Amino acid sequence: MAGPGSVGRPVARMRVATFNVRELLDDTVALRDLLRTAAADVVCLQEVPTFGPVAHRLGDLAADTGLWLAAWGRAGAGTAVLTAARVDVRAGAVRELPTARWRGRRPVRRRGTAEAVVRVPLGEGWSREVLVRSVHLGLEAGERSDHVARLLPATPVPGSCGPWSDAPLVMAGDLNEEPGGAVHQRFSTVLADAAEVAGRPFPTFPARAPRRRLDLVLVDRRLSVTEVSTPPGNAAAATDHLAVVADLLVPAG
Repeated sequence: MAGPGSVGRPVARMRVATFNVRELLDDTVALRDLLRTAAADVVCLQEVPTFGPVAHRLGDLAADTGLWLAAWGRAGAGTAVLTAARVDVRAGAVRELPTARWRGRRPVRRRGTAEAVVRVPLGEGWSREVLVRSVHLGLEAGERSDHVARLLPATPVPGSCGPWSDAPLVMAGDLNEEPGGAVHQRFSTVLADAAEVAGRPFPTFPARAPRRRLDLVLVDRRLSVTEVSTPPGNAAAATDHLAVVADLLVPAG
Protein backbone atom coordinates (compact mmCIF):
# COMPACT_ATOMS: atom_id res chain seq x y z
CA MET A 1 0.00 0.00 0.00
CA ALA A 2 1.49 3.34 -0.98
CA GLY A 3 1.98 5.56 2.01
CA PRO A 4 3.86 8.45 3.52
CA GLY A 5 7.21 6.65 3.51
CA SER A 6 7.13 6.30 -0.28
CA VAL A 7 7.47 10.04 -0.94
CA GLY A 8 10.41 10.74 1.38
CA ARG A 9 8.48 12.41 4.17
CA PRO A 10 9.51 11.69 7.77
CA VAL A 11 7.43 8.95 9.33
CA ALA A 12 6.97 7.45 12.79
CA ARG A 13 6.45 3.78 13.56
CA MET A 14 3.25 2.87 15.37
CA ARG A 15 2.37 -0.68 16.39
CA VAL A 16 -1.33 -1.47 16.84
CA ALA A 17 -2.60 -4.76 18.28
CA THR A 18 -6.03 -6.26 18.79
CA PHE A 19 -6.90 -8.88 21.42
CA ASN A 20 -10.26 -10.49 22.21
CA VAL A 21 -9.66 -11.38 25.87
CA ARG A 22 -12.84 -13.39 26.60
CA GLU A 23 -13.80 -11.51 29.77
CA LEU A 24 -10.36 -12.36 31.25
CA LEU A 25 -11.67 -15.84 32.09
CA ASP A 26 -8.57 -17.68 30.88
CA ASP A 27 -4.92 -17.73 31.96
CA THR A 28 -4.14 -14.07 32.63
CA VAL A 29 -0.45 -14.83 33.19
CA ALA A 30 -0.27 -16.12 29.60
CA LEU A 31 -2.26 -13.09 28.42
CA ARG A 32 0.11 -10.70 30.18
CA ASP A 33 3.05 -12.44 28.54
CA LEU A 34 1.44 -12.02 25.12
CA LEU A 35 0.75 -8.33 25.72
CA ARG A 36 4.33 -7.71 26.78
CA THR A 37 5.68 -9.66 23.81
CA ALA A 38 3.44 -7.73 21.40
CA ALA A 39 5.07 -4.48 22.61
CA ALA A 40 2.30 -2.47 20.96
CA ASP A 41 1.89 1.28 21.15
CA VAL A 42 -1.90 0.95 21.03
CA VAL A 43 -3.87 -2.13 22.09
CA CYS A 44 -7.51 -2.59 21.13
CA LEU A 45 -9.32 -5.02 23.43
CA GLN A 46 -12.68 -6.74 23.15
CA GLU A 47 -14.70 -8.62 25.77
CA VAL A 48 -13.16 -6.90 28.79
CA PRO A 49 -15.08 -6.89 32.09
CA THR A 50 -16.90 -3.56 32.37
CA PHE A 51 -18.95 -3.71 35.57
CA GLY A 52 -19.41 -5.57 38.81
CA PRO A 53 -16.72 -6.90 41.13
CA VAL A 54 -14.34 -7.87 38.29
CA ALA A 55 -14.23 -4.50 36.50
CA HIS A 56 -10.97 -3.60 38.24
CA ARG A 57 -9.19 -6.45 36.44
CA LEU A 58 -8.74 -4.36 33.29
CA GLY A 59 -6.80 -1.75 35.25
CA ASP A 60 -4.71 -4.49 36.84
CA LEU A 61 -3.96 -5.96 33.40
CA ALA A 62 -2.85 -2.59 32.06
CA ALA A 63 -0.68 -1.80 35.07
CA ASP A 64 1.00 -5.21 35.01
CA THR A 65 1.93 -4.86 31.32
CA GLY A 66 3.12 -1.24 31.36
CA LEU A 67 0.06 0.10 29.55
CA TRP A 68 -2.35 2.95 30.28
CA LEU A 69 -6.13 2.99 29.99
CA ALA A 70 -6.97 5.45 27.22
CA ALA A 71 -10.66 4.58 26.63
CA TRP A 72 -12.92 2.19 28.50
CA GLY A 73 -16.27 2.08 30.25
CA ARG A 74 -19.71 0.48 30.25
CA ALA A 75 -20.90 2.32 27.13
CA GLY A 76 -18.12 0.63 25.19
CA ALA A 77 -19.75 -2.75 25.90
CA GLY A 78 -16.51 -4.59 26.55
CA THR A 79 -14.22 -2.68 24.17
CA ALA A 80 -11.22 -0.73 25.42
CA VAL A 81 -8.08 1.01 24.15
CA LEU A 82 -4.78 0.79 26.03
CA THR A 83 -1.61 2.70 25.16
CA ALA A 84 2.11 2.50 25.89
CA ALA A 85 3.80 5.20 27.94
CA ARG A 86 5.46 6.79 24.88
CA VAL A 87 2.10 7.48 23.23
CA ASP A 88 0.49 10.91 23.57
CA VAL A 89 -3.26 10.40 24.04
CA ARG A 90 -5.10 13.46 22.78
CA ALA A 91 -8.62 12.23 23.50
CA GLY A 92 -10.51 9.10 24.44
CA ALA A 93 -14.16 8.06 24.37
CA VAL A 94 -16.51 5.10 24.51
CA ARG A 95 -19.97 4.98 23.02
CA GLU A 96 -22.79 2.50 22.77
CA LEU A 97 -24.03 1.18 19.45
CA PRO A 98 -27.79 0.62 19.16
CA THR A 99 -28.54 -3.04 19.83
CA ALA A 100 -31.81 -4.90 20.29
CA ARG A 101 -32.24 -6.09 23.86
CA TRP A 102 -33.80 -9.39 22.82
CA ARG A 103 -33.77 -11.57 19.73
CA GLY A 104 -36.68 -13.93 20.09
CA ARG A 105 -36.47 -15.04 23.71
CA ARG A 106 -32.72 -14.69 23.96
CA PRO A 107 -30.93 -11.61 25.31
CA VAL A 108 -28.58 -9.89 22.87
CA ARG A 109 -25.07 -8.87 23.84
CA ARG A 110 -24.62 -5.10 23.99
CA ARG A 111 -22.26 -3.57 21.42
CA GLY A 112 -20.13 -0.47 21.54
CA THR A 113 -16.80 1.03 20.60
CA ALA A 114 -13.83 2.50 22.41
CA GLU A 115 -11.61 4.98 20.59
CA ALA A 116 -8.61 7.18 21.24
CA VAL A 117 -6.82 9.89 19.29
CA VAL A 118 -3.09 9.27 19.63
CA ARG A 119 0.28 10.34 18.28
CA VAL A 120 3.76 8.88 18.67
CA PRO A 121 7.23 10.51 18.87
CA LEU A 122 8.86 11.53 15.61
CA GLY A 123 12.32 13.09 15.87
CA GLU A 124 11.97 16.09 18.14
CA GLY A 125 8.24 16.32 17.53
CA TRP A 126 5.23 14.12 16.99
CA SER A 127 3.49 12.22 14.27
CA ARG A 128 0.11 13.38 13.10
CA GLU A 129 -2.88 12.30 15.18
CA VAL A 130 -4.45 8.93 14.42
CA LEU A 131 -7.91 7.84 15.54
CA VAL A 132 -7.74 4.22 16.75
CA ARG A 133 -11.07 2.48 17.28
CA SER A 134 -11.67 -0.90 18.99
CA VAL A 135 -14.74 -2.75 17.74
CA HIS A 136 -16.54 -6.01 18.41
CA LEU A 137 -19.33 -6.57 15.91
CA GLY A 138 -22.34 -8.81 16.50
CA LEU A 139 -23.24 -12.34 15.50
CA GLU A 140 -26.22 -11.29 13.38
CA ALA A 141 -25.54 -10.00 9.85
CA GLY A 142 -28.16 -7.24 9.90
CA GLU A 143 -26.84 -5.85 13.16
CA ARG A 144 -23.27 -5.89 11.82
CA SER A 145 -24.31 -3.99 8.70
CA ASP A 146 -26.07 -1.32 10.76
CA HIS A 147 -23.07 -0.87 13.01
CA VAL A 148 -20.61 -0.69 10.12
CA ALA A 149 -22.59 2.22 8.70
CA ARG A 150 -22.13 3.99 12.03
CA LEU A 151 -18.40 3.25 12.20
CA LEU A 152 -17.25 4.30 8.75
CA PRO A 153 -14.92 7.32 8.77
CA ALA A 154 -17.29 9.62 6.87
CA THR A 155 -20.12 9.02 9.33
CA PRO A 156 -20.73 11.73 11.97
CA VAL A 157 -20.03 10.21 15.38
CA PRO A 158 -21.94 11.85 18.25
CA GLY A 159 -19.94 11.79 21.47
CA SER A 160 -16.76 10.50 19.88
CA CYS A 161 -13.25 11.94 19.86
CA GLY A 162 -14.06 15.54 19.05
CA PRO A 163 -12.33 17.72 16.44
CA TRP A 164 -10.16 15.06 14.78
CA SER A 165 -12.66 14.09 12.09
CA ASP A 166 -9.95 14.18 9.41
CA ALA A 167 -7.47 12.05 11.36
CA PRO A 168 -6.48 8.77 9.69
CA LEU A 169 -8.54 5.94 11.14
CA VAL A 170 -7.30 2.57 12.34
CA MET A 171 -10.12 0.19 13.25
CA ALA A 172 -9.19 -3.05 14.98
CA GLY A 173 -11.13 -5.85 16.55
CA ASP A 174 -13.29 -8.93 16.25
CA LEU A 175 -15.60 -8.48 13.26
CA ASN A 176 -17.40 -11.83 13.72
CA GLU A 177 -17.24 -12.23 9.95
CA GLU A 178 -14.62 -13.59 7.59
CA PRO A 179 -13.16 -11.69 4.62
CA GLY A 180 -15.48 -11.57 1.64
CA GLY A 181 -18.59 -10.85 3.71
CA ALA A 182 -20.72 -7.72 3.54
CA VAL A 183 -18.93 -6.04 6.45
CA HIS A 184 -15.53 -6.43 4.80
CA GLN A 185 -16.83 -5.20 1.48
CA ARG A 186 -18.24 -2.06 3.11
CA PHE A 187 -15.11 -1.35 5.12
CA SER A 188 -12.87 -1.95 2.10
CA THR A 189 -14.34 1.10 0.35
CA VAL A 190 -12.38 3.33 2.75
CA LEU A 191 -9.97 1.14 4.75
CA ALA A 192 -7.35 -1.47 3.84
CA ASP A 193 -6.99 -4.86 5.50
CA ALA A 194 -3.50 -4.62 7.02
CA ALA A 195 -2.84 -8.36 6.83
CA GLU A 196 -3.74 -8.44 3.13
CA VAL A 197 -1.51 -5.44 2.45
CA ALA A 198 1.41 -7.11 4.24
CA GLY A 199 0.73 -10.44 2.54
CA ARG A 200 0.28 -12.11 5.93
CA PRO A 201 -3.38 -13.07 6.40
CA PHE A 202 -3.84 -15.84 8.95
CA PRO A 203 -6.83 -17.41 10.72
CA THR A 204 -7.42 -16.18 14.26
CA PHE A 205 -10.23 -18.32 15.70
CA PRO A 206 -10.34 -20.57 17.62
CA ALA A 207 -6.88 -20.03 19.09
CA ARG A 208 -6.21 -23.75 19.66
CA ALA A 209 -6.76 -24.66 15.99
CA PRO A 210 -7.42 -21.47 14.00
CA ARG A 211 -9.73 -21.86 11.01
CA ARG A 212 -11.52 -18.52 10.67
CA ARG A 213 -10.07 -15.01 10.23
CA LEU A 214 -12.33 -12.90 12.43
CA ASP A 215 -9.83 -10.47 13.99
CA LEU A 216 -8.45 -7.70 11.78
CA VAL A 217 -6.64 -4.39 11.74
CA LEU A 218 -8.15 -2.07 9.13
CA VAL A 219 -6.06 0.94 8.13
CA ASP A 220 -6.60 4.32 6.51
CA ARG A 221 -4.83 4.38 3.15
CA ARG A 222 -2.89 7.49 4.20
CA LEU A 223 -0.86 5.19 6.45
CA SER A 224 1.60 2.47 5.41
CA VAL A 225 1.64 -1.13 6.65
CA THR A 226 5.05 -2.77 7.03
CA GLU A 227 4.29 -6.02 8.89
CA VAL A 228 1.44 -8.03 10.41
CA SER A 229 1.93 -10.92 12.85
CA THR A 230 0.66 -12.61 15.97
CA PRO A 231 2.87 -12.51 19.09
CA PRO A 232 4.59 -15.76 20.02
CA GLY A 233 3.42 -17.42 23.23
CA ASN A 234 0.70 -19.60 24.65
CA ALA A 235 -2.23 -17.91 22.94
CA ALA A 236 -4.58 -20.85 23.43
CA ALA A 237 -4.15 -20.56 27.20
CA ALA A 238 -4.62 -16.79 27.21
CA THR A 239 -7.93 -16.52 25.33
CA ASP A 240 -9.89 -18.07 22.44
CA HIS A 241 -8.67 -15.70 19.67
CA LEU A 242 -5.21 -15.07 18.30
CA ALA A 243 -4.00 -11.51 18.59
CA VAL A 244 -3.19 -9.49 15.47
CA VAL A 245 -0.30 -6.99 15.54
CA ALA A 246 0.21 -4.46 12.73
CA ASP A 247 3.25 -2.22 12.26
CA LEU A 248 2.32 1.08 10.63
CA LEU A 249 4.10 4.19 9.39
CA VAL A 250 2.51 7.50 10.34
CA PRO A 251 3.54 10.83 8.75
CA ALA A 252 4.61 13.90 10.69
CA GLY A 253 1.99 16.15 12.21
